[in-house]
Amino acid sequence: MFILISTIFSLSNFTYMFFVLRAQQFFSGKLSVLLPLLFYSIFNILYASFSIPAGILSDKIGRGKVIRIGYLLFSLVCLGFVFANSFLPFLFLFAFYGIVYALVNGNQRAYVSDLSSPDLKATSLGIFHTLNGIAMLCSSLIAGILWQMNPSLTFLYGSVLSLVSFLLFWFWDLCR
Repeated sequence: MFILISTIFSLSNFTYMFFVLRAQQFFSGKLSVLLPLLFYSIFNILYASFSIPAGILSDKIGRGKVIRIGYLLFSLVCLGFVFANSFLPFLFLFAFYGIVYALVNGNQRAYVSDLSSPDLKATSLGIFHTLNGIAMLCSSLIAGILWQMNPSLTFLYGSVLSLVSFLLFWFWDLCR
């Protein structure tokens, strides 16, 4: 069930380039290149800086809780990108985007491993990566189509689907 929920989340998790392109829309001249690069660097720095603490947190409070926080935060970040239009909002949104990746990326794999029986860990991880990879490819294709209609639709799509993933995961966790 978690692999299905994470695959739905991956359908919301389009490529980071849409975030960079969105930031680029609101700046002109050299700033339209420099600021998105700065924001993307901040994303990567925070992702790298928070990955180990996110793993430690998941060991303490549970991977499911950390992943759910990440799903919900991603929904809020995408929603923020609908409304952001200046330096400070983009700075904070890219920072939170990096934290989301730290919360979700490694912890999903660890959670799949935790949920799998010892003789099926590799198979479970293979299925997880295959389905999530296909979903992320589809997500970016959908995001691109929505971008051509209206860039805000791309982020609304990510926000809504991520929220659906959060709610499904929360409900599944309650029922277990």
